[in-house]
Amino acid sequence: MSDLANNFLVETSDGIATLTFTRDDRMNALDSSTFRELSIALDSIDAAESVDVLIVTGSGKAFVAGADINEYVGISVSDYVGFQRLGRKVYDRLESFRKPVIAAVNGYALGGGFELVLVADIVVAARSATLGLPEAKLGLLPGGGGTQRLSRLVGRNKAKELLMTGDFLTAEQAAALGVVTVVVDDDKLMETTMQLALKIRRRAPLAVQMAKQLVNDGLQSSLTAAITMEMGMTATLYETNDAREGISAFLDKRRPEFTGR
Repeated sequence: MSDLANNFLVETSDGIATLTFTRDDRMNALDSSTFRELSIALDSIDAAESVDVLIVTGSGKAFVAGADINEYVGISVSDYVGFQRLGRKVYDRLESFRKPVIAAVNGYALGGGFELVLVADIVVAARSATLGLPEAKLGLLPGGGGTQRLSRLVGRNKAKELLMTGDFLTAEQAAALGVVTVVVDDDKLMETTMQLALKIRRRAPLAVQMAKQLVNDGLQSSLTAAITMEMGMTATLYETNDAREGISAFLDKRRPEFTGR
């Protein structure tokens, strides 16, 4: 099954939705229409019971090479802020997305594209990928959460260095900082990403979703509060059909058949 929007393609197979940006002529740069279409597409993917994992990637030479700078020319401050709010809505939506999100970074992931990487749960990058937040070179700064998410991920001083210089990172450098989960040869990017998505899909959906929520929410809480949340969610899972099936399958030495209930 596939669905083509103006700026990206959504394909669904084996319980995995793959969203591929297709503005090759603009290096998949993000504009207002893309953000609006993304909001609609994400709602549809989230509501689809047949989809358990979302992969986000790009076509051509870029994952997403940033915001479409053409949108900045001659607009008012209020219009500029409105554009940033559209982006923030999408980034926040992906970060809190109920289902796991894997970014398959195939090329340039800059500015808004790097902010997409920062909200993904897992990041698989091609060895030739290039990542960074170069907004300071334009006299600007990231507006979709990049300054805050990056600092929480790589630490205060490293984030400042990257923001102030606008320097790019190789895939290996991004992996060393914990931004990228795994680096693979370019021709293995989608194969590796799909294998990872299929592995996650074989796990209990509710457990996967709660793991994501616990880590995200726990990082914004004290350790004591976060562990209390963990205990509560674990108790909730214990009462599910999937937990009963998982325990039974373990004892019977067979593969569990999870239903998400």
